Amino acid sequence: MSQTQRKPVYVLPEHHDILRRIAYEQRCNLSDVLDAVLDNAEWKSIEKKAKDKPVQRAAERGSSYKI
Repeated sequence: MSQTQRKPVYVLPEHHDILRRIAYEQRCNLSDVLDAVLDNAEWKSIEKKAKDKPVQRAAERGSSYKI
C-alpha cells in the first residue's frame, strides 16, 4: 500500500458515527468523506477560533481563582 500525505485527525465518537453513516449512504470510504469535509472547511475562521481559545481559557481560569 502506498504512503499517503494524510495527517492524523481526531474525530469525536458522535461525529465518527455521522461520518460513517454518510460513507455508507454514499457507498464510499470513511476517509473519502473525511477528506471532503476537511477540503470544505473554512480554515480562516477555524484559525481565528484556535487563536482566541487560549485567551478565553486564561480569562476563565483567572476569574475562577479568588484569594
